[in-house]
Amino acid sequence: MATLPILHFNDVYRVQPFKIHPKSTETIDVTQFAAMLDGVRESWPRRPDGGRDGLVLFSGDVFAPSTESSVTRGSHMVPVMNAIGIDVSVTGNHDFDFGYPHLSKLVQDTNFPWVLSNIVDTTTSRVPEHLLEYVVLERAGVRIGFIGLVEKEWISTVPTWPENFEYRDMAEVGIELSKRLRNPDGEHKCDIVIALTHARVPNDVHLAKALNALSPSAQAKRSIINEHGADIILGGHDHLYYVSRGVTSWENYDTTQPVLGAEDDHGDVLIVKSGTDFRDLSEFTLQLEDTPSGSVRRKVIKEIRGKHLETQPGSKKCERIAKLLETLLSSVSKALKMPVCKTSVELDLRSALIRTQETAAANWFADVLRHAYDDAPSMQGGADGVFICAGTLRGDSVYGPGIITLGDIMEILPFEDPIIALELDGETIWAALEASLETFPAQEGRFPVISGFRVSWDSRRPPGQRVLGVWLTKEPAESAAPSGAATPTPHSASSSVSSFQSAATPTGSVTPLIDGEPIPRVKGGRTYRVISREYMAQGHDGFVMLKGQRYLVDDESGQMMSAIVRKYLLGCRFVNRLARLASQADVSLLHPDTPALVSRERARQERHARAKSRTRPEHKHVSSRSPSAGPSAGGGISARWRQAAGRALRWSRAHYRELIGVAGREHMSGVDCVNGEVIRGAASRVGDDTPEEEPDVDTEEDLPTIHPVVDGRLKDEGRA
Repeated sequence: MATLPILHFNDVYRVQPFKIHPKSTETIDVTQFAAMLDGVRESWPRRPDGGRDGLVLFSGDVFAPSTESSVTRGSHMVPVMNAIGIDVSVTGNHDFDFGYPHLSKLVQDTNFPWVLSNIVDTTTSRVPEHLLEYVVLERAGVRIGFIGLVEKEWISTVPTWPENFEYRDMAEVGIELSKRLRNPDGEHKCDIVIALTHARVPNDVHLAKALNALSPSAQAKRSIINEHGADIILGGHDHLYYVSRGVTSWENYDTTQPVLGAEDDHGDVLIVKSGTDFRDLSEFTLQLEDTPSGSVRRKVIKEIRGKHLETQPGSKKCERIAKLLETLLSSVSKALKMPVCKTSVELDLRSALIRTQETAAANWFADVLRHAYDDAPSMQGGADGVFICAGTLRGDSVYGPGIITLGDIMEILPFEDPIIALELDGETIWAALEASLETFPAQEGRFPVISGFRVSWDSRRPPGQRVLGVWLTKEPAESAAPSGAATPTPHSASSSVSSFQSAATPTGSVTPLIDGEPIPRVKGGRTYRVISREYMAQGHDGFVMLKGQRYLVDDESGQMMSAIVRKYLLGCRFVNRLARLASQADVSLLHPDTPALVSRERARQERHARAKSRTRPEHKHVSSRSPSAGPSAGGGISARWRQAAGRALRWSRAHYRELIGVAGREHMSGVDCVNGEVIRGAASRVGDDTPEEEPDVDTEEDLPTIHPVVDGRLKDEGRA
């Protein structure tokens, strides 16, 4: 009987110290997790090649989301995971957060294989390049085949999921690969097959039954020695620690406790899911029994005994990873000083302003967020609107006019809870707006920040009765620009003139938002796709009406605000760079839609340049801090430019969708202010004082320029 030791973990994000509980002062970090893992691994016998005779397995989600990942786009996790020492990994949904092209770069720089068995690139009829269909290793005298299976549900929430990536049923692929890996006449002749998955608990339970990953007690009732499938499932995605009831024994975990989603686990399957965030680690051994000669399964699991290990505050640290983190965090600190855009107006994020009235800066952030998941299959048609609260936006300072750094963005958007999408009826939208306005004039963080809606309210009315009306906004009908005028869009010249939904007319009045259909306060009836924060969706800060609403993009699939804004700005800079180049011949583009996007931008820049030669702005900057600033401020933009700017909304949806999308479909390294390649190679620089190589990007020429405005989307009739 063979004994196979295994360590398993999944869904890890943060490398800096974090609290073990929100109310605790005690912290843990990856260095302590690594020391705990090393302590177990070092007890294993050595192989002839010097390695330890066991397995360290990972079930996906490492490159996002976290504050550090928003800065490095996941590059800092490459040397960390390489240093931990992993044998095989499956990809998770968040590993695609910055797009498959970027994931392919990250994967190539890791020192371990990544499997993704049930996704096929239809252009090659193979699994995606740089990922593997399966892996075969030998440990403790056992030949093990590894397959990677992911559920269909989260694929539908991934923006910029490649159109040529086709999902195949997990169970069908598992059976098919079992036949290839176990074939006695084939090249692999595997003794067992381990399925690494990234799926919800119910899907893992269903898959385990379909793949005959049965517990020893279930095998005693029904032999599986001649059944194809997997022997055990090691899963991720749920962020919970769960071990199926069929294990022989498990220390520090009660396998009899009820687990939501595991109702069909009757002790007949073998599944291990190992928590999250460098907090949890599963240590277990498989006792493998030989089967009669000629059986489909050469070995079966006779016993599985394990232990739930938890990283403890104050525990020993892994010094080699601690030194690595010093180098990595130094790179992150330098990156925060790099410019990511320019603003033509002040971004006033002072609490006294954003928590009591509509502001240009809040409008701009909301406008970007609205289109975060436009390309996700679960959000066909995009979101109807955004509803977050002003407390989401921090910094309490005035930024610009001028350069905005990556550090500024991270300071304004510090929170790590994901941006999610909910399906809400009119009653819930009205109730949420009333809750957000009821504490006015107190400077509460719940004050609303919106996009896609126009809200009329009256601060003179009693709390709970302040909302007068809610409307969807719509884009103006197509109309030709004035002869010879520039056609300003949210992304024009070498600028991203965003949030131009309302602009000053030549007379200085405001071109208002165009109301679409009203949203009636009706329970049931039509529902609306609304972007919000997971913090709010959990009912915090008075938003109890949002709790329990249907998710279109949930907390496990949602991305961080800072990452979404970062992708948008990268996309702007990328298109600016290509539009400026005389020829794209030397640029390798991956997506067929990109050349047309660049051509449109080049044409806009040329129109803008011609118009600028005919007109001259009256003032260089408009302050968004003053009550008279923004669209209603006379001056600020030349008359002809102002006329055309009123039509800019008609491009806004395509603008945001295209520029967020291009950041996930093309390689952004050439325009990224953060040198990911250098960060991924940080292990070679530990203890080296040689100055870090700066990224090869121009600091100014291709930077997008934003021009947020106040457009009347949140009008207080009591102060009109």
